[in-house]
Amino acid sequence: MSERRLSTPAVLAAASAMLAVAAVVVLSQRGDAPEPLEPEAPSALHIDDNTPEAAAESFYDAWRRRNWEAARALSVGAASDSVHQKQAADEALNHEERVLAERGWEALASAPLTLSIDQVDIDGDDRFSLRAVAAYDFVGTPYRRRVVMHVQGTPEGYRVSEMELGDVLTELPPMFRGGAAP
Repeated sequence: MSERRLSTPAVLAAASAMLAVAAVVVLSQRGDAPEPLEPEAPSALHIDDNTPEAAAESFYDAWRRRNWEAARALSVGAASDSVHQKQAADEALNHEERVLAERGWEALASAPLTLSIDQVDIDGDDRFSLRAVAAYDFVGTPYRRRVVMHVQGTPEGYRVSEMELGDVLTELPPMFRGGAAP
C-alpha cells in the first residue's frame, strides 16, 4: 500500500482557509460593533521606598516623568542636586522647545517602566549600588538604558543618593537623536 503525502503549500493553504472560516464564524456571532479604542490614560506613578530596588525604580520613574516633587522626596545628596538641575534646565526651555518637550514627557508618563536589576552591591552602612537596565516604550519604540543607582537607607525609607545614566541600548527615533536625554 503506498502512502500519499500532501505538499507543504497545500497543507498551509488548507490550514489558512480553516483559520479564515473560523475567524468569520467567530466575528459574525458578535452582535456588538467593536468599540473605538480610547487613548490610554497615563499610569499612575507608584512610589515605594521600602527596599533599595523599589526606591531606585520609583526615583527613575519620577525622574523620567518630570515629577520633580516625587523625585526630590526619593533623593538625597547628589541625586537631589541633579533633580534641581534637571528641573531648572526644563524650565529654561523657550516656548517652542517646551511645547515639543511636553509632548515627549506626556508619552513618557503613559509608558510603563521596568527597571531590571542586574547587580546589587552592598556598600555597607545600609548603602547599595544597583546596576540596572531601564526599559519602556517611548513613542512606540523600545527604549533601553543602562543606569547605576546608589541608594541609602534613611529613617524615612530608602533614598537615591546618586544616579549615573549609562549607555542607551536601543536606537532612538530620528526626531530624538541629538536631543536631550529622556
